[in-house]
Amino acid sequence: MYIGRAYERLVPPRSRYKKKLVPLPTPEFYTFYNGKEKWEKEKELRLSDAYIVKDGEPSLELKVKVINIRPEEHHEILEKCQVLKEYSQFMETVQNYQISGVEEPYKKAIKECVEKGILADYLMRKGSEVVNMLLDEYDYETDIEVQREEAREQGRAEGREEGREQGRAEGRKQGKEEGREEGRKEEKRALVQKKLEKGKTISQIADDLEDTEENIAHLIEEFHLRV
Repeated sequence: MYIGRAYERLVPPRSRYKKKLVPLPTPEFYTFYNGKEKWEKEKELRLSDAYIVKDGEPSLELKVKVINIRPEEHHEILEKCQVLKEYSQFMETVQNYQISGVEEPYKKAIKECVEKGILADYLMRKGSEVVNMLLDEYDYETDIEVQREEAREQGRAEGREEGREQGRAEGRKQGKEEGREEGRKEEKRALVQKKLEKGKTISQIADDLEDTEENIAHLIEEFHLRV
């Protein structure tokens, strides 16, 4: 949809009626990754990887280069683009404050980055908008629902695999139980992650989930949760 709209803006309306071939710019697609999970320094994703039936050369293909811009990966592009480097540093600062459980982590991260000259001009002008973006850029309810569905699928798959390894009779029962337990744990991980992204502290999350601060802190450490 995106590339279609982009070409629609590039090609004059009258040119769409021409019989001859209309030259188009060659597209390149990039995604910059700075998420929580471990990711390769560079990786190519293909739309065809998601196709149900894979038979020969796909009629429609899209290749996207994913570049990991987390500071510890030291990707060369960060040395070539100062703005991108500072954005990476800003997000790392946000994540560090978030995982620490302090109050108002986004505002503290913005204040620190401004003082250090990291995206300083932009953050001074757009600080409140950045906070709102970090808090509201996703649909919370849909996100949680999808996380639950994925957790259930993962739990069932792990349960079946464990069952096969331990034998049909005993293994099937035990595998399913372990699968369900894994699903519940993944669901709680997703809930804790989203509450961290909302700026909540470990104490507040423990109250919301009716759990102990020790258990929540252990879960955050185990899964390396961060914004």
